[in-house]
Amino acid sequence: MSTPILVPSVNSSSQPLKVSLWLTHAGEEVASGDRVVELLIPGVTFDVEAPCAGRIVSCECQAGAEVTTGMVLGWIEPLNSETDLDWNPED
Repeated sequence: MSTPILVPSVNSSSQPLKVSLWLTHAGEEVASGDRVVELLIPGVTFDVEAPCAGRIVSCECQAGAEVTTGMVLGWIEPLNSETDLDWNPED
């Protein structure tokens, strides 16, 4: 089951929040905590981190899109620890 990448709570509720750019693309693998998307409040940028390790399966909000706290930015298909992390092609 895919895990959402959500817009985190930001202290500046009166300022518009926009997607600045994606630092990853659909199909790329990420580790938990990797920076995946950059958000912009006028004058300030900050990064949203991957909530889990896995593969980016979709980027729902493109650059320039206005977003709000809790909105889904994209989706990650989590790694299955039994098949993906322990897989060894020589076994």
